[in-house]
Amino acid sequence: MYEFTKENNHMLKAMRRDAFIGGIIKFIVWVVLFIVLPYIAWLFIQPYLQGVLDTYQNVQKTTSAVSNTTSVNLSKLDELLKKFGGGQ
Repeated sequence: MYEFTKENNHMLKAMRRDAFIGGIIKFIVWVVLFIVLPYIAWLFIQPYLQGVLDTYQNVQKTTSAVSNTTSVNLSKLDELLKKFGGGQ
């Protein structure tokens, strides 16, 4: 009986140790899935997103420059029409 109890205790300790180690491994896997992999994905995607952002900013600057040039040209056209008596 003592031998069975000793063997049973040994198996229970091994099961408990395996469960503890399994819990640690699960925790590490979840950390990798939710923190490390998205970070690595961001490192690969970030240069492309930066290029898109730079292109968008250039388009905004160009649009702004065209808008400013158009308003200046329209005001000059208005002055020209008033000068020659048109636009009444």
